[in-house]
Amino acid sequence: MSDIIDRMTKLIRTRMTGSYQQLPKVQILRQLLDVAYLATLKTEEGRFIRGSLTIAAPLNPEPDPPIIRRADYPAFTPLGNRIKLTVDSLVKLSRAIDKWSGSIAVFGEARSGIYAWGVADQMLHQNVRLNREGTKGPSYPGMLTISMEGPGEIAIYHKSLFVARMLHDRIITIEYDVLLSKAVTKKSYSNCIVIAKKIRRVTGTDSTTTAIVEQMNEALADTIARLCIGLRRLGTGGAFLITPKPVMKYLALHYSFEYDRLRDGVLLGIVDRLYYNVVERKIHFTQKENVSTKLVRSQLLADAQLEDRELEKAGAVRVVTSLAAVDGIVLLTPNLEVKGFGVKISSGLNIGKVYDGQSFIKSGSTALQIDVSEFGTRHSSVLRYCRIDPNAIGVIVSQDGHVRLATTVHRSLVLWRQVRLLDYSVDTKVYFKNERRGQVRDRMRSDTSRGYGPMPKTFKELMKH
Repeated sequence: MSDIIDRMTKLIRTRMTGSYQQLPKVQILRQLLDVAYLATLKTEEGRFIRGSLTIAAPLNPEPDPPIIRRADYPAFTPLGNRIKLTVDSLVKLSRAIDKWSGSIAVFGEARSGIYAWGVADQMLHQNVRLNREGTKGPSYPGMLTISMEGPGEIAIYHKSLFVARMLHDRIITIEYDVLLSKAVTKKSYSNCIVIAKKIRRVTGTDSTTTAIVEQMNEALADTIARLCIGLRRLGTGGAFLITPKPVMKYLALHYSFEYDRLRDGVLLGIVDRLYYNVVERKIHFTQKENVSTKLVRSQLLADAQLEDRELEKAGAVRVVTSLAAVDGIVLLTPNLEVKGFGVKISSGLNIGKVYDGQSFIKSGSTALQIDVSEFGTRHSSVLRYCRIDPNAIGVIVSQDGHVRLATTVHRSLVLWRQVRLLDYSVDTKVYFKNERRGQVRDRMRSDTSRGYGPMPKTFKELMKH
């Protein structure tokens, strides 16, 4: 255990080399990681601890605040007294401060050791964006955020940059964006082309068919990721089998269920977004005195329809996620139409060789082979089916939170073991380069101001009137 904490500490400092942020000393950072990891192995009232730590200096938690501090921007509120950070104290604090809404502000010094000194609020918005339930919101504040994800799992972020994940005895620095890879998107390309042409015709958009296909691929991948994130949150494990023409003689549908609202939320959502852009563009290029009431009304209605469609998709994601918690597999089309759940796959099929996905893309048949015996029956079932259905994509979520994707590439069966689900930045060089540019640009501007418009931005300002 000591060895992997040491390696994680060194890795974080190495990956943060390009940042202007001054990190805590090695020993302090190591202690924080050690306490956070051990806390994830504890239970309180029968539930494993999940929480968040934000490393920030009490006297200067935000060295470079934004030029405009919006009303929903995170702020640090100090505790009445500093609390020595131990596994037991962290367990108690984590129950009080939900990781989705807030984070425990921590720091450490050579004399005093590590301690909790406050709470960072408004974390909801970054978590919503990270988990693909929204697209707006500020990044995590402070130097680093240590997210306690589950038993034996912690993830490290710097603002919106993924730094590393420690899962039991493994350190993960790369999660592959498999859902948007050619190996996956090419299986539904012809279907997407047909739908994209219809979308282009009905909306009157200037976007090309190819651009709409890209939007469809992104929306479908985003939704599958949300299904997996939701299933991982439930902790039950489950699987999704996506195929245009299921080979029914190898499948037994325990519950036949034709559910189309997820498809509508995703694909009709693209229609509504493009139509809104068309109307907005018309208003933008029309002289103010010539903008008709009808055009303004069209924009308002398009905006309302777009918002309704997003809500529809969010509700449908929850329904389909819950279906996967039942024993068996959820059967979907490439358009994400549900055909059934509790699906069982025939056990008489042969799996054969299984290659590591990322290795196979680089090396072909000389790639690293995977020992299927290390996985459970759910993985074996999905792999067996993907062997006989070359257009199928199987996504498996283990009870421990691992997400893996199986499919065939060039008639070979492949399995990706680190599938990226969360919406974070990954390229440290590009991220820190942009961060430095932003820091220089911000220094050339005026001091931080609060919000927009003439109204009071604080309660104190209000009471002066």
